[in-house]
Amino acid sequence: MTLTTSVDQQEWAALTQRWGAVPLDHHRLAVAHPFLSGDHQQLVSDGRRAEICYVMHRGDPADGVLFHIKRFYPAGAYRLPTGGIHQGQSVLDTLAREIYEETGLHVGDTPDAVQVERFLGALSYLFCHPQLGERNFATYHFLVRMPEGATLNPQDETEQIADWRWLPREELSAAGDRLASVDEAYPRWRDWGKFRALSHYFVAAALSA
Repeated sequence: MTLTTSVDQQEWAALTQRWGAVPLDHHRLAVAHPFLSGDHQQLVSDGRRAEICYVMHRGDPADGVLFHIKRFYPAGAYRLPTGGIHQGQSVLDTLAREIYEETGLHVGDTPDAVQVERFLGALSYLFCHPQLGERNFATYHFLVRMPEGATLNPQDETEQIADWRWLPREELSAAGDRLASVDEAYPRWRDWGKFRALSHYFVAAALSA
């Protein structure tokens, strides 16, 4: 597949050289305000070119992967945690930073650190917005393991994390369905929910392969 402008070709080559061939799926999404342009949905603001998504488990993803919800999300909109990659920042540096800011845990090779086990692949998007025009974006997904006995201690209050949940791997697709239909009760979150659902379907497929 031809890489979109949201996926740096050299970075992609380095990631796949380290972890092997992985999927890169592309989606074209027609979106509208408030997605990209409204409060709490400004995905491509502040120079963000892409994001990481970390799929954290405690030994076996089948037993549970980490979900969170933020204070301003629709009720029940738990999802896999993500973090923005800004211009000039690498995917792996962003992964380590976001895990620390949201959980208080460090990424590393020691027993007391979060282990990055697999690069699961990426989703690239072309957002088509009536006011903002076309925007490219991407989500890079990583399977990571939480150290034994560790606790979650968010370091960045601006993340506004309200709660965590550990949901079994088999719940990933159902979580995607809940996000995709969030507009039934919260219409302003329609495009956000449909966008967020895609990572959950992608990760469900990757962990089942």
